[in-house]
Parts: sequence; C-alpha cells; structure tokens
Amino acid sequence: MMMPCDKEGCGKQNYVERVINKLPSVFTIGLEWEDNETEEDIFSTTSVLATEIDISEIFKYEGDSLFTNYRLVSMVCWLGDQYSCIAYENRGWVIHIGTENEVIGDWNRVLSIFAKLKIRPEILFFENVMGRDQIVSGNLGSISEDQ
Repeated sequence: MMMPCDKEGCGKQNYVERVINKLPSVFTIGLEWEDNETEEDIFSTTSVLATEIDISEIFKYEGDSLFTNYRLVSMVCWLGDQYSCIAYENRGWVIHIGTENEVIGDWNRVLSIFAKLKIRPEILFFENVMGRDQIVSGNLGSISEDQ
C-alpha cells in the first residue's frame, strides 16, 4: 500500500507494509457514513462488500496457519433512528430490530434491503472460516493458553 511520507514536506508516496503474526478469531471493519446518502449511494457502497475476505490480502501474514479466510457473520447497522443487527443464522440472513426478527434470505436480498430501507452497515464482523468450521464439526482440538 502506498501512503504519504511521514516527514514534513516530503510529498512522496512510500510503500507501507502492515504485518500480522497471529490470526484473530474475529476481524472487524468499520464504515463511516455521512447521514444523507441516497438509495443509490448506499447501494453503490454496500454492493462492493464481500461475505468472505482473505486477510492476507490486507495484511502481510507471517504466521504458520494457511487459514486466512474470514466469513461475514454479523453487522451492526443504523436504521432510521436506531441500531439493528443483521446476522447469518441457519443458512440465511436475519435482521434483528429491537425485539423483532425477520428472515431476509440470501446476500443479494440483503443488498437490496440496505438501499430500499436506507440501512447503513457500520460494523462488520468476520469470523475465521477455519475456526468456525472446527466449531461446527466439533474438531476444536487443543487450544493454547494464550488464546
């Protein structure tokens, strides 16, 4: 990644490398919104969100695990004048607003609802794919003391 030089008056772009040595079990991304977005603005921003990311494309990974893929599992969203949660549950997306829960369905439907209802995802929670698969299959194995 290229970033401006830290030296005052340098004006040059320098290569900046972000290194991670240990994979977190959860990876979060925060989005900041202006509060006056149109349906089109919301759709164009949210349509580039992916439900799976490879953390090694963001950070130079120097750990010993090959499992650098993360899956989107939930989002804190701003809806009108309150926060809501959209989570992946039972093989589909569900929106939780207050005490109400509504099944949304697949990811394309989530994207259309973002624009239609002007829902702004603010905090995205990604879970390590390998960690999730091990929990689901019951193959946790031994967990080190520092986790």
